[in-house]
Amino acid sequence: MTEINLTEDEKDVLQELMNVAYGNATAIVAEMLEAFATLGIPKIQVIETKKLLETLSNKKSESYFFSTQAFIGEFSGETAFFINEESANNLSKHLELESDEDLDDAILELTNVLTSSLTTRLAQEMGVEVSFSLPSISKVPLKNLTKIEAFKLYSQVIVIETELNFKDQKINADIFILTKDGSIQWLKKQLNSILNELI
Repeated sequence: MTEINLTEDEKDVLQELMNVAYGNATAIVAEMLEAFATLGIPKIQVIETKKLLETLSNKKSESYFFSTQAFIGEFSGETAFFINEESANNLSKHLELESDEDLDDAILELTNVLTSSLTTRLAQEMGVEVSFSLPSISKVPLKNLTKIEAFKLYSQVIVIETELNFKDQKINADIFILTKDGSIQWLKKQLNSILNELI
C-alpha cells in the first residue's frame, strides 16, 4: 500500500468544498424533519482503516444504527452514517413512529437524503457526477465494528467526518465519507486543479 497524504492547501480547498456541500445537505434534512439542524465543521484526514475503527470503537454508546451507501463515478467510495440508540429513539419520538421497522425505514430515508445530497453536491463542486446504490442498515455493537463488510474494502481512507445535531430534539449522528486509494489520487488532482485556478 502506498501512503497518500493531503497537503494543508489541499485540505483547505476540500474544506471549502465540504462547507458548501454540508450546508446544502443540512438545509434539505432540516426541511425533511421539520426541525433546526446544525453540522459541525468537517474534519479531514487520510488514515488507515484500522485506525478509523479504533476511533469509532472509542465512542461512548454501546451500539449504533449504522447505514452505508456506495457512490460510483470518477469520485467513488462509500458514505457511513452512525446514529446511537438514544438519538434513534429520540428520532422515533420526533417523527411519532410506531414500530422498530418504521424507525429502520426512517434512518434509511435520512441516510439516503443526507448522504446523496451531500455527495452529489461535493461531486458537483468538483465538476463530476456520481450515482448511488441503495443504502443498507444494521445495528452494530461497537465490539463488532471490524466485522462490517464495508470497511473490509478499504485499507486506507480519506475520512471526512462531521456531526449532525438536532439540539432541541436531542438527535445527533456522525457522517463519514470513505474513499479508496484511486479516488484519493483523483481527488488530489482535482484539488490541485482548483488551487491552480486560484493562483
